Amino acid sequence: MPMKLLRLALISLFCAFLFNAASRAVVRGIQQTAPSAGPEKIVREFYAWYLHQLNKNINEPLKQRATALKYLTPQLYSNAPRLTRRMDADIFICAQDWDVGWERNFIVGRPAISGVTATTLVTLPSGEMDKIRIKLTLKRTGAAWRIDKVACAN
Repeated sequence: MPMKLLRLALISLFCAFLFNAASRAVVRGIQQTAPSAGPEKIVREFYAWYLHQLNKNINEPLKQRATALKYLTPQLYSNAPRLTRRMDADIFICAQDWDVGWERNFIVGRPAISGVTATTLVTLPSGEMDKIRIKLTLKRTGAAWRIDKVACAN
């Protein structure tokens, strides 16, 4: 009888070990595949960073490549200088100059998500009545959202 109890105890211990290891692997897998931040948060963080850099008189924030690539797809990052020259304005603010108040007053609209893409509107107050609107398209790359397209929506 003691031998049966010992065998049963060992089998129970082994099963508990396997269950514990399997559940940790599942949790790790969920953490790795869950999006780290939603599209609205990415846009909000990007504009907070970008406008803060402009307010610090850093006229080319995208030269901070590592930081910019936390928010932008590599394609948009590499095309941004050409798009800015073509538009003759900063593509992220749809203007040549910026207002220091934008850093604290920009508005990010609720994103519309469809599969691996999302669109949202950023609004920058400009004077009493005017507003600058920027339409952003984001793409989910792996587990993260990145801004992929920018268009002035005025």
